[in-house]
Amino acid sequence: MKTLPLILILIFSFNVNAEVTKYFGKDKTKWSQTEFRKTKNDFAAWLLVTPDTDWQQKWDTSPDTVPYFREATSAKRGEPLAILAFFANPKTDQKNETDVICSLKVTNPNGKITADAKDIVCLSGVLQGNPNNIRLSPAAIQFVGDSNDPFGTWVVDVNIKDINRNTNLDLRAHFDLVP
Repeated sequence: MKTLPLILILIFSFNVNAEVTKYFGKDKTKWSQTEFRKTKNDFAAWLLVTPDTDWQQKWDTSPDTVPYFREATSAKRGEPLAILAFFANPKTDQKNETDVICSLKVTNPNGKITADAKDIVCLSGVLQGNPNNIRLSPAAIQFVGDSNDPFGTWVVDVNIKDINRNTNLDLRAHFDLVP
């Protein structure tokens, strides 16, 4: 994996929070499809850029608590952003085990890839809790633009793959580094 000092990929184990119906709604046919939020074959995922530096505290609550995160579309140099990927309803095999992997790439305004991680284990083993619970991918990106980083639009691409379901969801988010 290649990274610059401004991007830190954090690998953690996260608790499960909130049911997918609280975020998307109960009628799956009305779930919106955007470049940062997608569903396919009953598997759902979304990508969020947030200025909330307390995102982990917000997430680490009881499963009945729905955390709220602000969305960021821009930041100045030195202002931290967190890039979080969520997913719900991974398929289990005959042993009730899941197999979800994710890959991520961050591209700066000059087209240079500043982070590139492939096949990170997002969820593996016996499924704990309701499959429709929202899960946070263990790959969280902490971004802080420094004085050498170019101004302009930064692009984050994340692929979340449910191996058991043979379903890929390609997500994209972007934010501007501004003066």
